[in-house]
Amino acid sequence: MKKAVIAFICLVFIASCKNDQKPLETVQVKELTTAQKIAAEAGIDNWSDIEEIKFSFNVDKNGSTVMTRHWSWNPNTNAVQLIAREDTVNYNRKATLDSIQLSTDRGFINDIYWLLPEYKLIWDQGTSITEEKSQVAPISKNTLDKVTILYTGDGGYTPGDAYDMYYDKDYKVREWAYRRQNDTTIGMATTFEDFKTIKGLTFATTHKTADGSTNINFTDIEITKKK
Repeated sequence: MKKAVIAFICLVFIASCKNDQKPLETVQVKELTTAQKIAAEAGIDNWSDIEEIKFSFNVDKNGSTVMTRHWSWNPNTNAVQLIAREDTVNYNRKATLDSIQLSTDRGFINDIYWLLPEYKLIWDQGTSITEEKSQVAPISKNTLDKVTILYTGDGGYTPGDAYDMYYDKDYKVREWAYRRQNDTTIGMATTFEDFKTIKGLTFATTHKTADGSTNINFTDIEITKKK
């Protein structure tokens, strides 16, 4: 009888412990947007670790290099340096820019857009983003999904312009097209080739037009991580 009482007490204790347990809370994980998935595929989650990035932006026409700009950028301080031919320009994007620096910054914004277009989907303000599934890519004619970023605000250097990015099932951009002032006619379309991953960031280092006559490419990419 004594053993039965003890066993009963143990059962009551176990039951009370179970009743004291708090119900599990349901944690809702917010689904990433298409833009966020594309940026994540390109390594944007590692961007906060970056201290400085250096790269050379090159334009080749019919096999000959017609322009090269060498850039150094500290995204934390916004300090930028340009070396082009025999000229060197240093400035800070947070400061008031003179005419030379302003012209230089236009070049910087253009070149960094070519280097990190996936990140611009997340970074840039004054934009609208739309999506279309199963679209014919302008160069390869492959069926890819498309995301379009349209600059709707007054800020920046190209308000009203649109960029169509064609991406695969892994959210890697394979081609893109530029449309001036959101025109229905494509102004320029290029491939995304020769992907390289450096310090967690993934870049398409080669962009070619359909006929191959224009090749916009990147060399001398160096990334310094924060200590």
